[in-house]
Amino acid sequence: MTLRLPAIILVALSATAMAGPKRILVLPLDGNVDPATRAKLNATVQKLAKQAAAGAVVTVGDATFDETAAAVGCDPAAAKCALSVRSTLGVDELVYGTVTSDPSGQATIVIRRSSVTSNPPSESTATLATGQAERAGDQLAPLFGITVTAAPRVLRPPPPPPPRDHTRRNAGIVCAGGGGVFLVIGLVLWASVSSKQDAIDDAPTTTVDQLRALRDLEDTAQTTAIVGDLMVLGGLALGGVGGWLLYTDRQRRRIVVAPSITPTGPAMLLGGTW
Repeated sequence: MTLRLPAIILVALSATAMAGPKRILVLPLDGNVDPATRAKLNATVQKLAKQAAAGAVVTVGDATFDETAAAVGCDPAAAKCALSVRSTLGVDELVYGTVTSDPSGQATIVIRRSSVTSNPPSESTATLATGQAERAGDQLAPLFGITVTAAPRVLRPPPPPPPRDHTRRNAGIVCAGGGGVFLVIGLVLWASVSSKQDAIDDAPTTTVDQLRALRDLEDTAQTTAIVGDLMVLGGLALGGVGGWLLYTDRQRRRIVVAPSITPTGPAMLLGGTW
């Protein structure tokens, strides 16, 4: 019984290790890009590896794959080197890669993943501008099997117009209304002149008083005619100004129709001034 106890403990420990979660090691990227870009891309790769781990234990290494391979004693370019590094470090999966830039400003990222089911390591490549390292997540996500769903684009309606100024419309209404009143008064005065003219034509002219009365009547008719003419002309002019103001005010009214996509489906947005 005493001899069997260490064996039982060893079997129990082995079973516990085998039953443990998957262990993934993410190494910093090799390559020739500047340190700032490399740091951003390393952070993105580590974040995506953890997101795609699905319950696995993800750790981040301090040395790149080339440095680790040199310590292990294998050629980084050899196909079996990743297996040797992974076995030496005692992890289930090894995530590493390189990022190189060219004179055109493009950065090429190669991600390699070495595991029991991927020997030689699987390899994926992405290209992006070196100045957009902070936006590399969407381009690198497919390298880890992560599907990026683009958010639905919502077309915003045009900005609302400023509060409408009704000064022009109100002035047009006043001018048109005043012109109508003046025109009516002028027509009434013209009718009055017509009746006075009949009285002038039928007025007696026998005595001096009758002649004076005729003269006064003619003066009154003439004054009434002048006032009537001014009222008609003023009414027409004022009404024309009012009509022009109302027409131009109406021309300034616009209706804006814009297509839009909402969470429930397509829609049309209607806007403008009335």
